[in-house]
Parts: sequence; C-alpha cells; structure tokens
Amino acid sequence: MKWYSYLLCFILILSGVFCSIGLVHEFNVESGVYGTFESVETINKYNDVLKVDKGVIPFETENYKDYTAVVTEEYTYFDGKYNDYAVMFNGNLLSDVQIYAGKITASINLNFYDNYGEKITTSVVNILIEFFDSNTKITFTTQNIDNSYAYLNQYMNVNGSVLKVVMRGIYE
Repeated sequence: MKWYSYLLCFILILSGVFCSIGLVHEFNVESGVYGTFESVETINKYNDVLKVDKGVIPFETENYKDYTAVVTEEYTYFDGKYNDYAVMFNGNLLSDVQIYAGKITASINLNFYDNYGEKITTSVVNILIEFFDSNTKITFTTQNIDNSYAYLNQYMNVNGSVLKVVMRGIYE
C-alpha cells in the first residue's frame, strides 16, 4: 500500500471516532426546563380577589336555546370605585368588561373552527358577578346558536373553566 492509502484510512477512522462521540452526545440528551414562564398575572403584579374553578360550568335550560348557570361563592371584598380590577378566563384577560361599585359584567367570545380553518360557530358567554354582604353570586348565560353550546361544552371538558377577578393596585 502507498502512504496516501494509510493517510486515507487514518482520516476515515478519525472521522468515525468523532461521529461516534457526536452520536453518544445526541442519544444522551435529557429534557429539562430552562428559565421560567411568566403569566399575565405575574407580569402585571395582579393579586387574586376571586377565583372560581368549576371545570365544566353547570348550565341549565328550559327551552334548549337559553342556558343559565348560577354559582354562589363565599363573601369577597370588592370595591370597584377605588381599586383597579381585571377579569380573566382560563388565563386570558377579558376585554369587554364593565366594573361598577358592587358588580362586574363581562363577556367571552369563543370562536370554533373546522379542520380547514373556517369558523364554524361562536359561543358568547355573558358573566355577571354580584358582590353582596353575605356572598358572591356569579351568573353565566349563553345561547345555543348554530350548535355553539355543544362546542362550548367540549371546550370546557378539555380546558376547564377558571374565572378570576384580579386587582392591580389601589388608587390614591
């Protein structure tokens, strides 16, 4: 054999060793969490005032078109005149919110799409939160338009339903 044949064999063996080291490193990779996830609440320094986690909201109906659910919680201090409040549903801030001295009204619009990205239906859930001296009453209402109630139930079975009223700070 000529000297360049030995050189070629040496280069092939050396590249094989480096590839094997790379494969060993590739197969020994472990999954892990790097850094932290910051939620909307953490970034804006919100404090929970009211948290209602119902999983699936227990709607009732008499005519299979209008659905209502009333949930009663324990007393919660609330003063909409002096504090800055926001309402969140499943971790998302709601934009259509009106805050009064002793109540909050809000609505959630959930769009549902088919496999081709076309909108099938929209489920609109209206929320009324009333803060009384002895308890807090939350009323959810929705209408079954284009089978939106079935899609809403499926959404809640997968994602649950966590309603939060959060406070940012006190105005002086």
